[in-house]
Amino acid sequence: MAFCFSDPAGGFRGWVRWRVLRWITVALLLAVSATPSLSAADGAVSAQKRSEAYYHFALGHLYHQFAQQFMRPEYVERAIEEYNAALAADPGSALIRVELINLYAGANRLDDAVAVAEEVFAENPGNVEVRRLLGRIYHSYASKGPQGVVDTELLQKAVEQFERLVELEPDNPENHVGVGTLYRATEELEKAEQSLKRAVELDPGQTDAKVELAYLLLQAGKMRDGITALEEVVNSGGDDVRNLEALAAAYEQVGRFRDAAAVYARILQTRSAQSTGNEDVLRVLQRLADSLFLSRQFGAALKNYEALLAVDPGKAEYLLRISQIERSRENFPKAWEALERARELEPESLPVQLQAINLFQAQGRTEEAVNAISASLESTRRAEYPRSERGQRAMLLERLGLLKRDLDDTQGAIAAFQEIGDLVPESKPHVAAQIVETWRSARDYPRAEQEARKAVGEFGQDFTLVELLASILADRGKTKESIQVIGELLTNEPSDIDVLLAMAQTYARARQFETASKTIDRASKLVETDRGRISVLFAYGSLYERAKEFDRAESKFRELLEIDPNNADALNYLGYMFADRSVHLDEAHDLIQRALDIEPDNGAFLDSLGWVYYRQNKLDLAVKFLERSLRQYRNDPIIHSHLGDVYFKQGRVESAKEHWRRGLEEWKRSAPAERDPNEIEGLRRKLSDLNLSMVEGDSKAKTKDSVER
Repeated sequence: MAFCFSDPAGGFRGWVRWRVLRWITVALLLAVSATPSLSAADGAVSAQKRSEAYYHFALGHLYHQFAQQFMRPEYVERAIEEYNAALAADPGSALIRVELINLYAGANRLDDAVAVAEEVFAENPGNVEVRRLLGRIYHSYASKGPQGVVDTELLQKAVEQFERLVELEPDNPENHVGVGTLYRATEELEKAEQSLKRAVELDPGQTDAKVELAYLLLQAGKMRDGITALEEVVNSGGDDVRNLEALAAAYEQVGRFRDAAAVYARILQTRSAQSTGNEDVLRVLQRLADSLFLSRQFGAALKNYEALLAVDPGKAEYLLRISQIERSRENFPKAWEALERARELEPESLPVQLQAINLFQAQGRTEEAVNAISASLESTRRAEYPRSERGQRAMLLERLGLLKRDLDDTQGAIAAFQEIGDLVPESKPHVAAQIVETWRSARDYPRAEQEARKAVGEFGQDFTLVELLASILADRGKTKESIQVIGELLTNEPSDIDVLLAMAQTYARARQFETASKTIDRASKLVETDRGRISVLFAYGSLYERAKEFDRAESKFRELLEIDPNNADALNYLGYMFADRSVHLDEAHDLIQRALDIEPDNGAFLDSLGWVYYRQNKLDLAVKFLERSLRQYRNDPIIHSHLGDVYFKQGRVESAKEHWRRGLEEWKRSAPAERDPNEIEGLRRKLSDLNLSMVEGDSKAKTKDSVER
């Protein structure tokens, strides 16, 4: 028989009566068969009371279900009445109170739910079931604030319940998972880590604890440990997409894009809906393409971007990535072709404009890049700019300033930076730093110091500006004052690590290696995260390299790369250190190439690779990379010296002479603290021997010997 809810006589009421009778029948059968009472204590109530309790409990449970299903308040009230009637018949029943607590909680009557729980605790403080329930209810309510705001008071009450559970059941791993999760929510990360690790100790198969622990470690900045923990979860727990995506994101965060790409490919394999129109699949496919691109797996990345473009041909973002891939391959015609298609779709797009600038620079067309930015800025100039346009214009102005700085147009660069400050007043400290760096780039160290002092005076103890002033003082050989300036930022807090490392760098530049080492030792004691550990190891490595303690330097860089295998600066530093000493050249090549895979346009890395090729006697390749590097660092004495050596070995004597001469000039213009007497003397000797050989008409043997030394 079908019931119609609108029929009050034979429909809904009849259905209710049928459900009630069914519950009553079950209750009576249980009572007759001597099933234990709802009360916690056997025999606490008579058979008649027990049957009465079952009857009311069954009705209460039924109305409870109606309340959940139909969301009508009258069902909540009837359920409360029936549960209370059941309690009157069986006052010792914890089960009835648990259901009543759940009912109150679901009806947004938290105070009533807490009151019932307190009744239970008054009789039995060790009732773990009710404590666990109350803790979960507090946690749930704490998260229900408007716009995602967490109620910290309720969250703390949830913590208190789970802390009590841990006291009552110290060997129950679920209690440690619960309190660890809550500690993570209250940002008590050390406590959370201890609790979750304890849960795993008690139950190595506790997946929830392992997942929470992995996320916690990532949240705390312990990326290596977090990734290891999450890898274990993923490798043992199947293809849970949430965990896979978290692992891929963690890989991305530490620059392990090749690993991220592998995980995204695995996620795509787990998707049940594989149609290219599925938005979730497209999102993962784009993340896969981006990771392939960033790990320089250009062939695979290109195929994925083309697949995405086939689904969404109006997405300029995909065309920009294709243009970037072709630029990295130095296939400039195709790069420009993809860029023009993107420009047709989004003619005013900032990424489109920046990619054009990047293409000009990659081809050594810096002046054209300047002209392109200048034209764009001029065509959009107005008296007032809406907030939405200020950030974009500021970014273009900064790029213009940097390009003009590269062209030695000091005043033009400063004018561009100053316009940013007028446009976005809150950026003035950053603008001040750029102006200081511009004077520094122009080798006008007194003016750089003057501007740095002015900036610190105007903007206070801004770390970037203070560190910059200290660095310029170190440039000028004012070591004591540099240490004093940066030392004023010390606070006896963990954040002192950056200040101490800046001080150590100043000591190292002054060749006070022992003091520098002790300062890094102080910083190492403050390390709490992988980021801090990496910074300290890099500081040790660079210090030992300066001090010519190459084995110790190598050890520190290798330790760093164990933590962060894709740290481009460490890869390059170690590779260049090998190349400069002409040892481990194959490994040096691999290390520097990995750095370039991460930052393909980094001029310092290009110089390093060129120097490896010179050491390997691959002169044409050496010239290619050194010339690319010199386009970025036109005034770098090391690159001029390197290029001169390569040209000389190729027999291009005049070109070698010109670059050696230019290198010597740049050394003379460099900061006093950065001048390398050995490099300067080496260039002088090469030029002297070359001039002498030309006068005497000798062979190149004498100069060749000088170069190789």
